[in-house]
Amino acid sequence: MTLPPPPADADPDAGLLSPVRAGTPVEAVVGDRAWLQAMLDAEAALARAQARLGTVPGAAAAAITAAARADRIDLRRLAVRARETANPVVGLVEALTAVVAAADPAAAGYVHQGSTSQDIFDTAAMLVAGRALRLVRADLTRTADALALLAGRHRDTVMAGRTLALHAVPTTFGLKAAGWRSLVLDAADRVDRLVRDGLPVSLGGAAGTLAGYLVHADARARAGDGEEGGTGSGVAPYAPGGTPVGAASGTDSGVGFGSCPEAHASTGGGTEGATPAGPAPGPYPDAHASAGGGAEGATSAGAALGPGPYRDAHGGPSPDPHSTTEGVSPAGTAIGPGAYADALVDAFAAETGLARPGLPWHALRTPIADLAAALSFTAAALGKIAVDVQTLARTEIGELAEPGPAGRGGSSAMPHKRNPVLATLIRSAALQVPVLAAGLTQCVSVEDERSAGGWHAEWQLLRECLRLTGGAAHTAVELAEGLGVRTDRMRGNLALTGGRIVSERVAAVLGGTLGKAAARRLLTEAAAAAESSGRPLSAVLAEAPELAGVLSPEELAGLCDPDHYTGAAGALVDRALEERVRGAGRS
Repeated sequence: MTLPPPPADADPDAGLLSPVRAGTPVEAVVGDRAWLQAMLDAEAALARAQARLGTVPGAAAAAITAAARADRIDLRRLAVRARETANPVVGLVEALTAVVAAADPAAAGYVHQGSTSQDIFDTAAMLVAGRALRLVRADLTRTADALALLAGRHRDTVMAGRTLALHAVPTTFGLKAAGWRSLVLDAADRVDRLVRDGLPVSLGGAAGTLAGYLVHADARARAGDGEEGGTGSGVAPYAPGGTPVGAASGTDSGVGFGSCPEAHASTGGGTEGATPAGPAPGPYPDAHASAGGGAEGATSAGAALGPGPYRDAHGGPSPDPHSTTEGVSPAGTAIGPGAYADALVDAFAAETGLARPGLPWHALRTPIADLAAALSFTAAALGKIAVDVQTLARTEIGELAEPGPAGRGGSSAMPHKRNPVLATLIRSAALQVPVLAAGLTQCVSVEDERSAGGWHAEWQLLRECLRLTGGAAHTAVELAEGLGVRTDRMRGNLALTGGRIVSERVAAVLGGTLGKAAARRLLTEAAAAAESSGRPLSAVLAEAPELAGVLSPEELAGLCDPDHYTGAAGALVDRALEERVRGAGRS
């Protein structure tokens, strides 16, 4: 159908209503153009993966990779076009095919071969998530490092511990900072697990069977050696029944994939897509590298396509699917559909740097739910720090102060104000991300093999979770590295209750002499009298008849000194810093 011209460009989402992420690095990796590039990266990686296996000519994969640049696609037109198809991939394929055709008409037919929209979009989503999470992880490391310094420096800085908003017992600021750091490292652990092996490629075809990929591989195999579109040199990458197609039976001239120590190289022949006197093109160090005989970025004759020995998505050797596995024949013969499907998934994972899934996950949304959980926890962990800073920066408390240049935190109405804006920004994200993440988790319950609406509902939620968490993590670095600690205010606030903050200690000590119930009754009455009179608790207790001859006034004063009642706070700080010191340096 003919679409009307798109309307005038809408205002971009510049972050006006989301200052926590405005201007932070995460914006660049999760914006519309970044998503577009990630989808193009997925298309190019798919073509290269298929070229590894001989089902797309190497020259075509090179042409597709060279064309897969976001600056060659009209982003706004693509967005409007998506209204006609409910996803942006259909229009993307059309646009990419046109770009490829302009440079290499023969290669255009290999764009998106056997694929489906969700394979490309979900793979792109994992690429975007990985790029955003690496930024988050780096910021978490810096935040944890800064908090470690605070915890060590203030190991023995006594302050009021507060429960249910009121003074409870003394603690130390070092222990509070160590607790914040522990949360940050817990978040970093969750991000690490995702980046390491929780972001898989998506490769399932129309309904999760990979049938579209297999039928194209079969068609290319049937085209035969030396024919247009053939693999060349007797390579028969796939045959439905395991029967060699186009391979010279009983000879060594055909190369089955896996028979060569390099990854799925095809040799010689002069056929379309083959490189001269050597394997098919490779490797692609970045998403925009091009491959193929004579093309810019092509490998020299004899170089393997791909990173060397066949490897799984985690960088280790894959089980060789070409020697004894069912449906796989020796060199020079064809392989069955299961082995080809596995090899294609492995090659796609290798080309993208993503993990290999156990099954196609169009309707099995574990990767999305895992992302939601990790992002929700990370934002909430940073939010805990932010709330504590906001509370302790209150005028009447004043124990902490945010860093910042002159003018930051100013009020439009009150010149004296210096608001805690960094903590406010972080908290705003912490209150949003868990709600958005709940929506992502809800999308696990989808119908059929592909969802109408459930999948689509994830996109903006995931993007918001990524950029809000990324913005919060970036903001937390500045907060933690520059946080001002006002020990004088901590000391002053600790004295506000006149020693009543250690009533727990006094009751425990007196319980051995007076009995537990009598000691608690005495302390309850003495604390009330001290509060109403404004006198120190030790002075009130010194006048209690029950304590005559039991404790001297000096002993009572020492018993009521908050400095002497921080429990194991110092040891806990030491343990936290020793046990988790490796966490801040993880990658």
